[in-house]
Amino acid sequence: MFNLIHRHILREIVLSTLLAMLLFVFVLLMGNALKDIVELVVAGQLKWVLFFKLIALLIPYVCAYALPLGMLTGTLMALGRLSSNNEITAMKASGLGLYQIVAPIFLIATIGVVAAVVVNLHYAPKARNAYKELMASAVTENPVSFIEARRFINEFPGAVIYTGTRDGTNLEDIWFWKLDDKKRVELFIRGNKGRVEFREVDNTLILTLIDGTTEKRDPLSPEQFSSMSLDMLDFGELPFEWSLDEIFSRQSALGTKTKYMTFSQLLNLREATLVAERGEGLSVDRLQAQFHLQKNFALSFSVFSLAIFGVPLALRTGRKEGHANLGIALVIAIGFYFTFIAISWLERSVSLRPDLLIWVPNIVFQFIGLYWLHRASQN
Repeated sequence: MFNLIHRHILREIVLSTLLAMLLFVFVLLMGNALKDIVELVVAGQLKWVLFFKLIALLIPYVCAYALPLGMLTGTLMALGRLSSNNEITAMKASGLGLYQIVAPIFLIATIGVVAAVVVNLHYAPKARNAYKELMASAVTENPVSFIEARRFINEFPGAVIYTGTRDGTNLEDIWFWKLDDKKRVELFIRGNKGRVEFREVDNTLILTLIDGTTEKRDPLSPEQFSSMSLDMLDFGELPFEWSLDEIFSRQSALGTKTKYMTFSQLLNLREATLVAERGEGLSVDRLQAQFHLQKNFALSFSVFSLAIFGVPLALRTGRKEGHANLGIALVIAIGFYFTFIAISWLERSVSLRPDLLIWVPNIVFQFIGLYWLHRASQN
């Protein structure tokens, strides 16, 4: 059972961690919202009700990163404040060992790992997929409004559109890129004028370009710009039609991206690819399924790793200023997550086994943290 001192430490850690986590949730939410949806709201393309629904769906996704960061920052703030006030020294003088003092922190970190596993392997992927579906439904409800002036529009698969000015359904200075399966430009069109319409009968968006030039590229080598590989043609009026039903049904048929799959979906994918291999060794598809499984677990376990690292660091620095501890936490987090990102670049490299390498940041930070903690307990 925890005594009065343990409850005091527990209260300090919980309060500091919750405040830090809320701060990081807010910062990460604003970063994602500014990138994806705020400009759509300002342009009148999304209603405020839909905006808040999208924000709510982003919360589980950003919690995957806010929880470890909050645990690290909360540990630095709480222990730093206790250490600077000589409360840690007083606790040791009363007969408590260092491991007894920090036991509440490891309890909170363990609970955080369990919560992170549930979020990362279930709620975050489901929320991310629901977010994308809600964004897609917003396009179908008012597709004309998504043709916005002075913005590259890539909401429509297989195409990128840019227009200089827009007045209602009338457009000027239109740039249109048609992309192939590898996201390479196979057709470029520029029109001086144009108009955008929506045919509700068959749910079709119609973009008509007027008085312009087309530039068709060689489908085998679309990135070569020699005169032999380009087929140019002037036109008076050129319409393009998109069936929104076909677009979004095709997106659904493509299925969920591996990184947005839940735990059960990743296991099913792993089993399916294992059967398809037929003894030929580890395939890229199975590697990706295993990598994202291990990545989600490793990201969840980073709550504990950063807590172990933060305990001796807080005792060594002994800073009670919130901004100082926040700065230290950000520097540590940048190093930790940069390693995560660097290993993620190798997710298709079968020979390097990134599904195992993804645990390296946790192992390194735990080793350093335990070594420092052992040194601190001896002094």
